[in-house]
Order: sequence, then structure tokens, then C-alpha cells
Amino acid sequence: MKTIFTKISVIAIAVFTLTSCNNDDDTNTIVIEEPTCSDGIMNGDETGVDCGGSCMPCEMATNPGRRADLYVTNNTDGNITKYSVSGDSIVTYTTTSTAAEGIYYDADADLLVQASRSDLMLDAYAGTSTLGNATINASFSTFTDLNSPRELAVSGDYYVVADNGENKFFVYYKVGNSFALYYTVEIPFPVWGIAFKGNDLYAVVDTTSDLAVFSDFIVNAMDGMMNPSKRVTIEGIVRTHGLTYDGTNDVMIMTDIGAASNATDDGGFHVINDFSTKFDALSDGDVLPVGMQTRIAGASTLMGNPIDVAYDSETGAVYIAEVGNGKILGFTNYGDGGDISPSLEIDLATASSIYFSSDETDGNTGMASMNQMTRLYTTSTADGTITVYDETGAMVNMISSASSSSEGIYYNALNDALLLGSRSEGELQYYSDFSSLTSGASATAAFTADLATSSPREIAVYGNKVVVADNPANMFYVYSYNGSSFTLENTFDPGFPVWGVAFKGDDLLAVVDTTSDLAIFEDFFSNTMDGSITPTKRVTISGITRTHGITYSAADDVLVMTDIGLAAGGAIDGGINVIADFSTVIDATSDGGTISTADQNIIEGLSTLMNNPIDVAYDHKTKTIFVSDIATGAVLGFSNALTTSGNIAPSVNNTLASASSLYLYNN
Repeated sequence: MKTIFTKISVIAIAVFTLTSCNNDDDTNTIVIEEPTCSDGIMNGDETGVDCGGSCMPCEMATNPGRRADLYVTNNTDGNITKYSVSGDSIVTYTTTSTAAEGIYYDADADLLVQASRSDLMLDAYAGTSTLGNATINASFSTFTDLNSPRELAVSGDYYVVADNGENKFFVYYKVGNSFALYYTVEIPFPVWGIAFKGNDLYAVVDTTSDLAVFSDFIVNAMDGMMNPSKRVTIEGIVRTHGLTYDGTNDVMIMTDIGAASNATDDGGFHVINDFSTKFDALSDGDVLPVGMQTRIAGASTLMGNPIDVAYDSETGAVYIAEVGNGKILGFTNYGDGGDISPSLEIDLATASSIYFSSDETDGNTGMASMNQMTRLYTTSTADGTITVYDETGAMVNMISSASSSSEGIYYNALNDALLLGSRSEGELQYYSDFSSLTSGASATAAFTADLATSSPREIAVYGNKVVVADNPANMFYVYSYNGSSFTLENTFDPGFPVWGVAFKGDDLLAVVDTTSDLAIFEDFFSNTMDGSITPTKRVTISGITRTHGITYSAADDVLVMTDIGLAAGGAIDGGINVIADFSTVIDATSDGGTISTADQNIIEGLSTLMNNPIDVAYDHKTKTIFVSDIATGAVLGFSNALTTSGNIAPSVNNTLASASSLYLYNN
């Protein structure tokens, strides 16, 4: 890896005395200081210390002639700092803003664009490339549409501002020397950093470690609410803020600010190489294991609150805007990560957004995600066969397993492995190279783990950890797994009869069998001692007689639970209860409280053909809910499940004897 800068302190002395000017009606007024070429300070129109501009030319430190510039905003005075990496020099543009966040430079048009937090607008500054230290006024601006702008992402002439005051994307279209507000998009989560990858817009989910993508964003953008196409968890991050993507090296970098209360030394950043392969393989709600990332964090990094990040694909250098410690930081040769000292350190109070620009890297946003697929994996307690359907409910594959009765299933596309809970064998089974199996094939488990009892019901997977709900013992068995073995990590007694389980981030959602209750174990893996565990919250789902199956959609924030009705008898008394905007609903419901039917969409009645819907899956792309009905021996599908309710006939009806567990893979 080439290194284009060395650790410096000379730039850290950069305290500039700028001549102030009064704004007038000329919106393109620029005031430049008189150059001084022998005072040891970079002032006037210099591009380096006592060189460049009106002074003698500067000798480049490395990569002679290469343009490699960092543009950085701040929330102290709203000025723009331009640091020439190759020239080892700093220029400060004084603006009329007093706080700013969101920065972009268009080298072809020589146009610098900044989001003003003080003035609540986008400001565009033309012709800055030849300037030294200067006071600049906007050439053109948007109206004061914004509330609390954070990051800015650009695709062609479309400028997208992430605004976390109202959790919106303001989408502007640049026409000549003006901005037009194209759409105001509402987002169902707190927003911060955004970046384009081809036509797809990626966004961090503030207050979490999640990453969401909006496929073909500009085409699909509209006024009003827009849900992401997929949302996944980036394991190892506490709370993310900044991100950047580079299409040349196919690398995504995300920052971790750690605890908001600690702005000094608990920050870091994660480098995800081969990003497209990894992210595209993940299903909605999945976890990217920390082992597939490189984490740089620790006291030596000087990161406490790394709010934004930029990347130079030519050198592999990562640049950080560190708002907590008031610095611009640079990292090279970070290898396998760890507690690494920065190679570049520049003081800049309340540094906010950062953007890297060079001829080699500008516009390298890469390609949008490809080869998206939906597959429904099902089990049976009659013969253990694994039956796979597509998004329409058409059968794709039928594979014989090493089990004659199965319940609990999950497909891991990162490893092309299928995990199965075998009731007949009393074990957890791992099938490798699963996609290579053709219909009618017999699969042999690559490895297994013995279960304490022979009655696993559902499994929930978080990264490389599997939670098995076993209802004869009413226990949660937690396993970790790799490519060759399972390891029993913990055995927990939740204090109630168990059945269906699902993850919402790192919170475990569990149905309370024989009741209509839902139990939530927040930050589930913080429990490390075997024995009894108590749910953070337990609530009643009004309208359910007895629940079994559960699933959660991260993209749509939808929870679905099944109602098996009366366990005895052959009556068609089953149903499914759908809770949209689940995060808001559950936050508003206290421990011991009830989620009313008014907050649900309920599908039930004779036409549904549901007798004992034992498990459930949700396709957020088509808004279709699939259920496995063990009593009627069928896999049923209900389309438009968020808006259609009551006694409706299924849109999918596939015979499957003793249908048990379902898993929907939806990348």
C-alpha cells in the first residue's frame, strides 16, 4: 500500500486570521487576503506554507502533480477546510454559515456544495479551485427547506440530504445554476450518513449498528414514506454515523461512534472489503459477522466520535472527521485493524462531514446490487424433507435430509449452508454447499450438535450464533458455529413455555406458548451466565388465542405472529396478526401491557384455510405472508397482507404434509 502522507504536526498549528467582510447583494463576492510568502504561515492565496498562489510554486511531498484534496465541514464556524493531501497544505474558505454538515466537490464543474445547519439550505460555491484562503459567498442556494442536515450524497445532478431532525431525505435536482426540490422522502428510522453505490442509496440507521439500502433510489423516490429495500446489522459496531463506498476497490467503510456519552476514546471504523459479495448475500434482517470486517479502534486511534469518513482508493487511505476530539485523522497500513495510531492528525474543532476528491476517485460509486432472489425454505415433521419455493409459491427444490422429522430452519447465503433442527435425531444439523443440491437429492449433514432434548421447535440466527427454542424443556440453547462445528455457549431458562423465536437487531423476540403473549429480551447476548433469564418486556397481543409462529421484517418494521386458535379439534380457527410500525408500537407499550387490535391487521376465518398455522414468514418486497399449517398440511400465502384483512382466501396453497417451520431468504 502506498503512503501519501506522514504524521504531521505542522498543519496542526493551522490557526488562520481571516479578514472579515460584509455580505452584499453580490452573491459571488470573494475576498482574498494579501499574500505573505516569508512569514512561515499559510495565508493569502497560498496553497502551501509560503508557496503556491502568488508565491513560488510548492514542491509536492509525494505523487507530484496529483490532485488529492479533503474537504471538511465543521459545526463551530461553518467554514470549509480544504486540505491538499499531496501538497501538504490547508486552505480555509470562510462562509456565511456558522455550522455546516454535508459536503461535496464537483471537479468538472469546479463547484463546491455544503449543507448549512445554521441557514438550513444547500449552498453552492463556484470557482473555488484556484483560491487560497478566502471569504466566499454562495453562487446559488436552495430554499430553507432543511431542519437538521447531516450528510450529503450525489448521483449525477441529484443531491440528497439526510436530515435527522425529521428523518427525511431531501432530494434536489441541479439545473444549471439552481437547485430544485425534487422529492421529500420520509424514512422510518433515524438517518445520518448516506452514500451512493451505483443507483442504490445506502444509509446508516442512527442509534443502531444497522445499514439500510434503498434500491434504485432516484427512480423509486417519492414524496412521503419510503421503506428500505433491505436492512442488515453490522456486527461489532455500537452506533454508526458515517459511511463511504468506493466502487474501484468495492469497499464500504462505516464509523462507530461508540457510546454517545463518550466522545473521547471509544470510537472506531469498520472496513468491509469485497462489500458487494457480502452485502448482497445477506437476507433482510441478517447480520454481517465482525469476522468478515476489519475494525480499527482503541485509544491510540484518537477516535471518540468519528462522525464521518472518506476513502482514497489509490492509496487505501481512510480519512476521519473526528468531532469529539476536534480532528481530521488519516489512517494507512491498517492491515488487520486494531488500536492503530493515525498517520495524519490535523486539529479542526467540531469537524463534521468529510469528502475526498481526486481525478482517480471522483465518481467511482460502482454498481448497484444484482441477482436479488427470494426463496422460502420449509420443513416437515412427517419426513424431514426440505422443500424450497420461490416468491410466487412455486416449488423450486425438494431435498431429502438426514432427519425424518424437522422443525427450525435457516439458510446462510454467506456460507451457502442450511441449518436444520432435527426432532427425530435430537440434534442441530449443518448442510454445506446447499445451493449445489438438485431437486430429489439426499443431503448429508456436514456436522451436527446434540440437543439436550429431542424437541426443538424454532431457531433464530444472529451472525454465527443460533438460538434453539426447545419446548419440552422450555429452554433456549445458544450455539455458535463455524464451517466445521457447533459449540454450545449457553443454556437459558426464560421461565415460560417456548416456541417461536426471531431476532430484531440483537433483541430476541419470543412467543409465550399456551398464551397470546410476546416476550422481548433486549441485547440478548449480553446474557452470559447459564440459568434463568427474565424478559425486558412481556406484552399481550390482543385477538390471539394461542400463538406459535413469529417473524420480524427489518426493512418494513413489521411483526407477524400466528394464532393457532384451539389446539384440539379440526376447526378452521387459525389466523395471523400483523403489526406494522412495530418499533413505535412496542415502545409505546409498557411491560405487562397489551397491543390492541387497533394496532394490528388480522387475517382469519374459514376462507383462510388456517387451522394450526405453526410458523410464519414475511416477504417485504411483495408484502406477502406465508404460513405453514401443520394441521391442514399446507404452505399458504396471503398477498397484500398489510392492507387486506379478515376472512380472505390464500393466494398460495401448496400441499405439504405436516408443514412445520419456515424461513424466507430475501436478499
